[in-house]
This record gives sequence, C-alpha cells and structure tokens, in this order.
Amino acid sequence: MRIPAQLFSLTVAAALVGCSSLIPPQKVPNTLGLAGQQVGVEIGATGAGVSSATATGLGVVKTSFPDVDTSSVPISVSLSQTLFKIGFVADTRLSTSAAPLPCTIILTKLDIKVTLSDAQRSLTLPTFSVNKVVELEQQAADPNTYRIVNADVFVGNVLSGEEVRRLQEVITTGGINRAEVHLSVQATSVPDLPPGSVLTFTFGTSEATLAF
Repeated sequence: MRIPAQLFSLTVAAALVGCSSLIPPQKVPNTLGLAGQQVGVEIGATGAGVSSATATGLGVVKTSFPDVDTSSVPISVSLSQTLFKIGFVADTRLSTSAAPLPCTIILTKLDIKVTLSDAQRSLTLPTFSVNKVVELEQQAADPNTYRIVNADVFVGNVLSGEEVRRLQEVITTGGINRAEVHLSVQATSVPDLPPGSVLTFTFGTSEATLAF
C-alpha cells in the first residue's frame, strides 16, 4: 500500500528514571523549530568509480526555540521520559543535471544528529537512524518531485538518566535554545545521479512529549 503525502517520522525515547507522576504528559509542538525548514543534501556520485550508494551527502539546519514553560506545574518537576518526533513532508525535490531521471531513488542510509544548546550548556542526542531502506518514487505530474512511499520506518534511541537530566536543563532553563540538525544520507538510483545532484527534504510537524 502506498503512503500518501503525509509525515515521514522518527522517534527517540529517553530511559525511564525516577518514580511515576500524577502530572499528565505534556506535548510541545514544533519543539526544535523545524516545521517548514528545508535541507538540501547532495546525493550524487562523488567521482569516477564511486557509486552513489557509497557517497554520503550531508545537510545542516540551524533553528532556535524558547525554553519549555513549566511555571504552571504546581510542584517541582523532573522529566522521567522524553519522546521526540521529527517528521518530513513526504514530497522531496530533486535538482540534477541527469537525463533521464531515475524512476526511484533508494535511501540506503539516513541519519539525523541533533545538538541542543543554550547560553550555558550543550547536549548532542544519540543519532536518529533509519532501520531499513527508504524508497522515493518519482511523481508523474512533476518529474523532479519524489515521494516517500514507506510507512513509519524509524527506530527509537534510549537516553541515559544523565542525558535526560541534561536535556531537561537545556530546554527549561538558560534562555533561547539553539538546535543544529545534521541530516546524513546515502542514496542509490538507476541511472546513477551525477555529482551536484541535490535532494531537498522539508521538515513537517515535530513535537516532544514530556513525561514527569
């Protein structure tokens, strides 16, 4: 079954620490300020004898967002679990000099590294990694548009108790937070795409669910 142009999402879960709480989980939309942001990744072969399947492209997005407001919580809070969800809009754009264009592009590796920081501290989350190959299908109405046709394919990463504590410090104190997001992609296609071919991803809705 083909997946419509919706979000292609990944999640990362933090380790459970501490006791259970009566405070319900709090959802924070667009946590990293990524919604609508675009990132271009060069996915073409890098030179003679090097296939696109072995060439890794890297794109970087930098955003900022305010501290999470916990002032309405009547007691001292401590995060016990944090679930991040980062989504892509299913349609991606290919810019290339190739002719003819491939009917499909296969992503054999897709990793996302997120570093959060404020005026006082910095935290790099464990890398978000895809757990299987991802297929992008060319759209007849616009040959330079490719649609992600897989269902939700990302796996979670577990944060240690110390990482949960540091995450809480960054996103609740210290003023404006900065997020630096690195998207690393390996891709293959038939025919191979030449050097300079760029696939542009658009981030969709993202959120964090904070449990106390």
